[in-house]
Parts: sequence; structure tokens; C-alpha cells
Amino acid sequence: MGSPNLYYFAEYEGAGAVLRCGENTYVITPLLDAYRAQNVKGAEVVIYDPYNSGRFSTMISALEKLVNGKRLAVDLAWIQVPLYNVLQAKFELVDISAQISKLRAIKESWELERISAAGEVTSSAMKRGAEALVSGVTEYQVAGEIDATMRKSGAEDYAFPSIVAFGPDTAFPHSQPRGRELRDEDNALFDIGAKVGGYCFDSTRTFQVKGEVRKVYEVVLQAQGEAIDLVKPGVRASDVDLAARKVIEKAGLGRYFIHATGHGVGIEVHESPTVSPRSEDVLERNMVITVEPGVYFNGKFGVRIEDTIIVDYRPKVLSTFPKELP
Repeated sequence: MGSPNLYYFAEYEGAGAVLRCGENTYVITPLLDAYRAQNVKGAEVVIYDPYNSGRFSTMISALEKLVNGKRLAVDLAWIQVPLYNVLQAKFELVDISAQISKLRAIKESWELERISAAGEVTSSAMKRGAEALVSGVTEYQVAGEIDATMRKSGAEDYAFPSIVAFGPDTAFPHSQPRGRELRDEDNALFDIGAKVGGYCFDSTRTFQVKGEVRKVYEVVLQAQGEAIDLVKPGVRASDVDLAARKVIEKAGLGRYFIHATGHGVGIEVHESPTVSPRSEDVLERNMVITVEPGVYFNGKFGVRIEDTIIVDYRPKVLSTFPKELP
């Protein structure tokens, strides 16, 4: 169930559910997406009409015809409560959300190619955003340049709403663009990502680094570097987080690092594995993660540096823009 799983198992972008019965794959979709479903390959399409009967009754009827037995394995992370209640009355439900999450976390070569392609588009947008940083420009305007560049460069969508922040706004990790104008004394932060071929990318850079911002930037850059150096198969994701956190804490800035060091990237911009202090995930080859330490001072400024990385015996950093200071 759920659109990310629909895309993962059938590359289908419509509504509905994907069902695996032995070697057979079915896409169960409502009538309104019947035309879209004609393009599905490698799966049999089952159409149900939720408008001329109960909301779920025709879907349940279709499932009862397809499922051999009373047990139904479901990704409970992607199911609506009303549908769950109806299914529970008809089937013995088994939660397989952890298995699906793990399956999606380790990428095939074609998935890595799409993520890399999304990275190239993101890189073009990051460069255009940097070029647009002139005194008096607004966050809205720079975000518009970034988003337009992603579209022109081949993005089908944005992985998430682009974050463009100036000065004090950079202290909000998930700041959204507004009408604030860039001042000479401001730093700037972009957190952006394109979506290409159904797969996401995620990258953050901090610009106009000078004065007090520069001192913090150097700490964050060192923290990111030490964390990236640790990325390889067999390493606990929590240890990657710890490597970054130790550098920032040693500099006396630990209480200003207010989020996890990273996350998985794929069909969703945030997916397994989690790179955090309490993560139980262990990195495996061809996982894709971010490493993005940050330090934030409310009312003043924030610094974050983020790269998307393919886990290998030597980490493959899919960089979008130079981050070393002159």
C-alpha cells in the first residue's frame, strides 16, 4: 500500500495498492486511474469502482478473489486507518513494513543511476541559486530561480519544497522562503533536491560565509568530513552520527546541533536507514544516505552542509557544489 511502494514495485504513480501473490503482481487501482494504469508493465491491473458502492467494498472483493487464504501481509506504514479496519475484519494482517523498508533501502544499479541523475539536476540548480545571491534579492526570488532551473534541467518534480533562507532565517532547519531581502552581512542557506525518474536527491550548502559564520562553518565542515570518512558497509549508522556530533561537541556547540546527522534517500527523500544517535540500522553497500550536520543560533544564523552519499567500501559523495572555503 502507499504511493512509494506502488512506484517501487510497479513504477505506477496512480492511486491504489500493489499486491504480490507468489510470482504474480497486481496493481489494484480505482476507476479514475484506469487510463493511467494501462501503462503499467509487469503487473496485472485490477480496477475497482469506489463511487458506485461502499468506499472499500469493491477493493475488498477484488482482494478476496486474488488472495489465496486469510493471511495478508501489509506495510502498515502506508495504510489509512479506515482501510486497515476493513481489512482487519476480513484478513489476518501481518506487518511487513520493516521488510519493505529494508528492501527499498538497498538500491539496485538502475536506482543509483536515477539518484545520480537527480543529483546532476540539483547541482545545476545549486549553481544557479548561488549566482542569484546579490544584495536586495529576496528568498522568494532565489527559490524561483532554483526551482525553474530544476524543471528546465529535467526534473519531473522537486524532492521537497526548496529551502532558501537568509540571515536569521538560516537558524530554522526547515525554513521556507519568504520576502526577506539579502543583506551584505547575511549568510544564505539552500537545502534543495530534484526528483528524476521517481527518485529524489538532497543537498545543502551555506553561502556568504564570513566572520562568526566562518568559524562555525569550519567546525560543521570538519564534522561532516569525519562522518563521511566513516561511511562504509558494516558500520552502524549511529556511529556515523556520533562522529559528526563529537566534533561539534568538542567545539562547545553540541547543544546547537538539534537534529539527526542524516537519513536514507530514494523514492522518498526521507527513508531508511536513519543516521541518528538512536538508530539501530547498519549500513550496507548501495544504501544511499545523507550526511548533514548543522549548528543553529536562534535569531542570528545557522550553518548546515549536506551531501547525498552512496554507501560503498569508499563512500561515493554525489557533490553538488564546492564546500571548501578559500
